[in-house]
Amino acid sequence: MATSINASTIKRLSEEVGQDTVTLLLNVFSDELEQYLRQLSDQPTISQVREISHAIKSSAASFGADELAEMAQECESRVKQGQEQWMNDHLCEFTQMVKGMAIEYKQLASNDELINRML
Repeated sequence: MATSINASTIKRLSEEVGQDTVTLLLNVFSDELEQYLRQLSDQPTISQVREISHAIKSSAASFGADELAEMAQECESRVKQGQEQWMNDHLCEFTQMVKGMAIEYKQLASNDELINRML
């Protein structure tokens, strides 16, 4: 597990806010991803996908979900460029990535041993 989570980002976050707070923040981030997942799974408009992508982009980078941040950036950029077909073709992939990361972060937040290995 945690292979797609940037451990150095988690370590830096832990140094800034403390390990107990990191656990709380990881849970909050996972909950946010689950909320976005519900929105993405409910046939969102292109405008909604752009808003969701924008929101995920920043928070994913802050929590070390680098691949998700890159995908969210790409989705947001493609929508802004009017490439709706590209977004339609990649929405499933983006949704699955959000789902996978929500699970990974929830597992990480519930396992102090995994967090300690990252630190």
